[in-house]
Amino acid sequence: MDCTAPFADPLADTAEVWLLAEEDVDRFAEATGGAALLTDEERARHDRLLFPAARRRFLGARLLSRQVLSRYADVAPDSWRFRTGTYGRPEVEGCAWGLDFNITHTNGLIAAIVVRGRTAGVDAEITPAKPEAMQFAPKVFTPLENEVLRRNREGQRGHAFADSWVAKEAYTKATGMGMCRGFDAFSVHRLRDGGLAVVDEDIPETERDLWQVQVLQVWDRFALGVAIRADRSDTGPLPVRLRSAIPDLLPEVARS
Repeated sequence: MDCTAPFADPLADTAEVWLLAEEDVDRFAEATGGAALLTDEERARHDRLLFPAARRRFLGARLLSRQVLSRYADVAPDSWRFRTGTYGRPEVEGCAWGLDFNITHTNGLIAAIVVRGRTAGVDAEITPAKPEAMQFAPKVFTPLENEVLRRNREGQRGHAFADSWVAKEAYTKATGMGMCRGFDAFSVHRLRDGGLAVVDEDIPETERDLWQVQVLQVWDRFALGVAIRADRSDTGPLPVRLRSAIPDLLPEVARS
């Protein structure tokens, strides 16, 4: 099995984030083979979910991951196998072609990020955040982050909270720890140029400049957080390209 990257690798100097609207999951599943592509364990997990929306998002995330990964390696979508890291992060099992991926889903959106030779995390939430979600800020943000949030104009606080949340979540997912890492153990701050920077004393000083975090707006409804640990050969931030699953993966479905 050849595990080298394909010629003219689209991930050589770019990260790609694939987007699938929840409302498109059923036709995406119909076009790709649906639950038949999942492992027995994945189907069992799917069937244990109580609510139809949760089952739909679970299926969409698994199918999107398989279709996307097969864009960058000579592997059939139903042949991918996954393992979980120490803290539950999904990883490609076996020969991984240098690929790292991460998935997220929220009400209305499923997203998958893929990089090669780097590590990445992604998170998405509806923006602006609802007031009941923002009540968690004092418990999960650092004192400085809470002060910055408080000083935002009232109409902007919901967006500011969502941006901070997805940035922090994407970062912890990229590190492999997810929610096992307390959000108040590190900070994400906006720079003068509009970019974001992570302040985390647990990162070795020699690695701090390898991290990039950003928040993208998707469909005017979602804040999408992306965190990437770059390769040391990278000379600057890695561009992030957004891709749409239906027209780009399944153009025949988009035309129907």
